[in-house]
Amino acid sequence: MQSRAYAPAARPRRLVAALLMGFGALLALGVFLVDTFTPLQSAVAVVYVVVVLLVAASGSRRAIVGAAAGCMVLTAVAYFRGHGWLALDAAMMRCAVSLGAIAITAVLALRNRERLITIAGQASLIELTHDSIFVRDMDDIIVLWNGGAEQLYGWTAHEALGRRANDLLGTAFPGDRRVADAELFGTGRWEGEVIQRHRDGRIVIVEARCALLRDEQGKPRVILEAGTDVTERRAAAAATAESERRYRSMFETARFSFWEEDYSRVMERVAVLREQGVTDLAAYLDAHPEFVSEACALTYVTDVNEATIRMLGAQRREDLIGPLSRFLPASERTFAQVLLTIIQGGGIAEGEAHLVNLRGERLTVLFGMNMPLGPSRYDRVLVSVVDITDRKRAERALIAVQAELAQAARVTALGEMSASIAHEVNQPLAAIVTHGEAALRWLRRPEPDLGEACDAIERVVRDARRASEVVHRVRSLASKEPRQHVLFDLGALIEECAQLLDGEIALHRIVLRVDIARDAPMPRGDRVQLQQVVVNLMGNAIRAMSAVCGRRQLLVRARPEGGNGLLVEVEDSGTGIPEHIAPHLFDAFVTTRGDGMGMGLAICRSTIESHGGRLWATNRPEGGATFHFTLPVTVAEEVRA
Repeated sequence: MQSRAYAPAARPRRLVAALLMGFGALLALGVFLVDTFTPLQSAVAVVYVVVVLLVAASGSRRAIVGAAAGCMVLTAVAYFRGHGWLALDAAMMRCAVSLGAIAITAVLALRNRERLITIAGQASLIELTHDSIFVRDMDDIIVLWNGGAEQLYGWTAHEALGRRANDLLGTAFPGDRRVADAELFGTGRWEGEVIQRHRDGRIVIVEARCALLRDEQGKPRVILEAGTDVTERRAAAAATAESERRYRSMFETARFSFWEEDYSRVMERVAVLREQGVTDLAAYLDAHPEFVSEACALTYVTDVNEATIRMLGAQRREDLIGPLSRFLPASERTFAQVLLTIIQGGGIAEGEAHLVNLRGERLTVLFGMNMPLGPSRYDRVLVSVVDITDRKRAERALIAVQAELAQAARVTALGEMSASIAHEVNQPLAAIVTHGEAALRWLRRPEPDLGEACDAIERVVRDARRASEVVHRVRSLASKEPRQHVLFDLGALIEECAQLLDGEIALHRIVLRVDIARDAPMPRGDRVQLQQVVVNLMGNAIRAMSAVCGRRQLLVRARPEGGNGLLVEVEDSGTGIPEHIAPHLFDAFVTTRGDGMGMGLAICRSTIESHGGRLWATNRPEGGATFHFTLPVTVAEEVRA
């Protein structure tokens, strides 16, 4: 198959072949007639060589062999007709020379045909390739133009052949063209990018590979240029470079901390675990905390921004490059969850953690981590970090102020509760006096009744202990000692609150009912603070029912709430919550009583929220109000920096 640049343009190839073979047949007939029927003594049969060449120019291998055999037969027939049987004379020598010439010509023609087939096959490869290939001579005239060049530049072979390459393509070199030409003519090859023009006027960037072909004397003959369109590749590379530039700009100038971390070695260790048969990685991390520490040491900080340098107290970026374990305390448990998220390869990991800077200071931070783009891209994990140490410190200061306020309010509330407390204390004291006097009387009889005296003294001891418990509870309310979150029995706490309010409950003839569900979990918290909340809510309910006629009922109930909480409700049959007070019920200094301070409910809400719960109130349709509050079953210990 010939190259498109050399394809016949006038007559079909088959017609040309038929004409050549017909002319060869006529020539063979003429040579046979002359050699057979004329008295010429020369080697006329040698002209059969021309017949073989004509057939070889357009025939197949079979045609060449057939033509050669036919010519040799005709030569032999002419010899035997003119000279009889073989005789060693001049005629026989001429016949042998002719046969040898025909045979040699046939062999050479077959070899030449094979070479032409090889050349045609190589030329067809030029057409099959998707790359642009064209050949130009030393005058820059295009002499070959393949299909890839047509697709790349838009010019057909008919339009491109015979034109100057520079005029057609407007080739421009990013550098000095003279340097490229010097390399091409010096080494015979040159590779590089050139800027060329498409037929429609748009610019294409081509990765060109040029080869200089020389003739037998070593003189430059033609230049073959193969090219690949890299316009889209260069545009994509430019877009990627611009994206990387914007990323680096944001990375460096952001006001909050950015880290780049390499988890490649961690993933290699995980791969080893999987080869060993570990399938449940979450359970493995729980059972082997030492692996988490090892993974933290294998995690490598590869880059940080200026905000990170300031946050960690470093002088330069290089001070922070290295294992993550330098900054993450060994007790930090957040890293295990982050590690599991990275291994599972899903979503975004975020949360609160602690870091240690180069000055040894403990920092509280919020972090967010983007997962890798692919299953093997763990060498560049981006982590954003926000330092919230000052915010946490302010929160702790606010909690301390609230605790001081609650303490002051509790002390103030003690004044309001003094009457009921005095009543509570006076009752056991009066009973102690009464039982003590009775014991003395039993002992002063002429015949002392020791049994009655002992019973009286036992009652004295019981009432004294009761008075001591009342005093202890009052001291607990006024104490500034830090509270401890412990599990406690809610039923026992409500019973103690009822004992504290026993006087008011009896005075206002209130029926107290306690309903605690059997499946209600035990809450955890500061028992003294939560007791003050229940006392306050029950006391408010009692006072709300003091002016109500009819049945007065106070109900305290508890039941499970959600999956990990407890709901406590204090319900009364009093006057309810006025509509104008309801939106501000839990604000400080808001009260419905003329002698109230308006601090009780505000303190109650603050106490419940500090335990991780919620406090709210609703009116009952049949009259009265219900105060609801929730408590978690477990409360996280407060972090101290």
